[in-house]
Amino acid sequence: MNRLGLVSLSVAFLLAGCGRTEPGPPAGPGPRLARVVLQTDWFAEPEQGGFYEALAKGYYRDAGLDVVIRQGGPSAHPATMVATGRADFGIDTSDDIILAVNRGVPLAMLGAYMQRNPQAIMFHRESGIRSFRDLDGRTVMAVPSLPFIAVLENTFHIRMSVMPSDFGMSRFLADRNFVQQCFVTDEPYYVRRQGADVGVLMISDAGYSPYSVWYATRGFLEHHADLARAFSQASIRGWREFNRGDRAPAEGLIGSLNPRMDTEFMAYGARAMREYRLVTGDSPTDDIIGRISRDRIAAEIRQLEAIGLLERPLSVDDVFDPRFQP
Repeated sequence: MNRLGLVSLSVAFLLAGCGRTEPGPPAGPGPRLARVVLQTDWFAEPEQGGFYEALAKGYYRDAGLDVVIRQGGPSAHPATMVATGRADFGIDTSDDIILAVNRGVPLAMLGAYMQRNPQAIMFHRESGIRSFRDLDGRTVMAVPSLPFIAVLENTFHIRMSVMPSDFGMSRFLADRNFVQQCFVTDEPYYVRRQGADVGVLMISDAGYSPYSVWYATRGFLEHHADLARAFSQASIRGWREFNRGDRAPAEGLIGSLNPRMDTEFMAYGARAMREYRLVTGDSPTDDIIGRISRDRIAAEIRQLEAIGLLERPLSVDDVFDPRFQP
């Protein structure tokens, strides 16, 4: 997704699968490497750490790949880039991929790098908010099109007034009753530094927790399954190393690409990922990294059907290709 927004897609993307980047020249002695592009959903940051770890430590090169990680941003549309062949892989949330497939875009999830979604509702503790039900009648700044808004209203029988997000924090800091969407790995750090006593409600605790996934088009997988397998295996290796605490290679690369990512902030992001068990979920080991549960995707499809976002029946096999699981 475009971090906090639903991608806008058209039927033109049904032509996806062609136009992938050709293999690049070898960097020094050794076999020719296949160049592939990963399009991220935001600027370089710890939430993408495993991919940068795999790049920095040479795991992609070991797998025969010359991987280019293309940064996203506020108007990034990874699914659009992948669907039109301008990137080979993208990262996004599983619900965005389901909705894209619903619109006829031939994408398939390959693996999950986060078992729990980092999206949350951020509020001032003095506002009196303690639970999702306390959001009833409140104004929440968020991206209106995100599915979790309707899921929360449907699950807790509440109604919220949604103010379109400006992706900033100034209004939150100026008003102790202001409520907004956030990522637990990001915005709480900055508002706490400004003295706010902030609390969060994790969307995953409401029973709606899309995976964070990497994916490709069906056409790419048909013709380049070997590249998809190599990319998936190397990415899982990178995420396991990053999750185990050997973050210096990834953080060095992230910091060089995104000056906003200073050492203190990256340490906070890594702590938040561990505290909220974003990468491993409730699993006691990191063997879960990369895994996608068919039952969870089926439940997610049913939740999206229940709020009227799916225009046609979808099965798990329509949105997920299990061949690349660890």
